[in-house]
Amino acid sequence: MPAATAQLETKAGTLLTPGTAVVMNLFGVVLMAPVLASMMVISVVQFGIITFLAPLGTIAIATLFLPLGFGNPYVARLVRNLRPSEGELLESFVVQLTRVPRLRSGLWAVLDNADDIGWLIFTNDTVVFNGDSVRLSVPYYEIHDLKRRNAGWRALFAYGAQVSFRIASMPNEGSFVFAERASWFLPSSRRISARMYQKFFERTQGQSSQAKSSKAGV
Repeated sequence: MPAATAQLETKAGTLLTPGTAVVMNLFGVVLMAPVLASMMVISVVQFGIITFLAPLGTIAIATLFLPLGFGNPYVARLVRNLRPSEGELLESFVVQLTRVPRLRSGLWAVLDNADDIGWLIFTNDTVVFNGDSVRLSVPYYEIHDLKRRNAGWRALFAYGAQVSFRIASMPNEGSFVFAERASWFLPSSRRISARMYQKFFERTQGQSSQAKSSKAGV
């Protein structure tokens, strides 16, 4: 039975540790290796069109694989046991959650901008985040200030847009920002992010229409 109001539970997490942050950042190091290699090669060969095109080509390819450099395959593997059974879910996404203001600070906030990772699940009446340390359930009618946000400089302003919202009954909890973490390529990241926002928009608009109809009928 869907919750009548939003529910938020937090606990100590076990997945997002300094060790996992290091592993995720190593994906970025591996992604940059071809770029560094191409620069080393052009430094010892005669200047020409190849010396100009080779670095640009490797940078373009590395940018295309930016989600892979963020360690998305590793994130998807970490959260695979958090996915709920099918039940009433309509669609689900592997995501990271960032709270505003942040739950984490210091060195962790520098290494990774995620406060938690898990599954974002759309059901008939609520959207649910089933994360490692956060469990959030929000009826669609309680979602306010729904926005799409650019991923910012950390993602070269190219990654799929994030989705943020506030909860009507929890004004002191700030904003909840979700970003997809299942893609390997930039086009996939943008497609998944657009689909995630579309689900939010459709469900929240549907709830608003139902609420207006109910008021009109009173």
